[in-house]
Amino acid sequence: MRVKSQELAQFAAETVYAAGIPIEEGKAMTVEVYSGTEAVRLYLNGKLIGEKLTGRDQAFIAEFSVPFTPGTLRAVGIRFGKAVAENTLETAGEPAGLKLTADRTVITADGQDLAFVTVEAIDEKGWLQVNAEMNVRFSVIGAATIAAVGSGDGQSQESYVGNSFNLFHGRALIVLRATRNSGQIKLLATADGMKASSIGLAAKLPPVSLSELR
Repeated sequence: MRVKSQELAQFAAETVYAAGIPIEEGKAMTVEVYSGTEAVRLYLNGKLIGEKLTGRDQAFIAEFSVPFTPGTLRAVGIRFGKAVAENTLETAGEPAGLKLTADRTVITADGQDLAFVTVEAIDEKGWLQVNAEMNVRFSVIGAATIAAVGSGDGQSQESYVGNSFNLFHGRALIVLRATRNSGQIKLLATADGMKASSIGLAAKLPPVSLSELR
């Protein structure tokens, strides 16, 4: 979600527009906009859907009924008649590439430390595509090994020990374990028909305590 102001916190319809969940075109859906402004205007593909108050009496929430149409939802926060905040969501397109995000970029080279890397299928604009369920293959070069792979699919029969896994709702997770050697780490993720992606990490030796020096 592209947030341009903290005053417009989120769309309840984010999972539909930003993730591309299949839904019948024209079907009415409820969009909730949370805002600290006095009112909110909601636009669908440039057309004004309506304007509603979002003050304390409304619990800072505006609710709109919107016929689903692929495209762009835009909420504009209004204060004293002027636009002061904006938030935009777009329908996700076809999966085009993979995005890797690590929980940290430096791990300890002690043979035990772990890094968790999230893998996401994204469209050309970088939006998560939750319908992607393709198999992703992993390889690692440098001072780490693959400890485990998986997803949130509780029905999956795939092994968590390996170098590939199917995406679930567009995501998977790979766990890297440090070796006892310091140095650079490169993780590569590939999938058929998708742009490959890589991410770099580093492994550093643990600090030496004074007792070890005696």
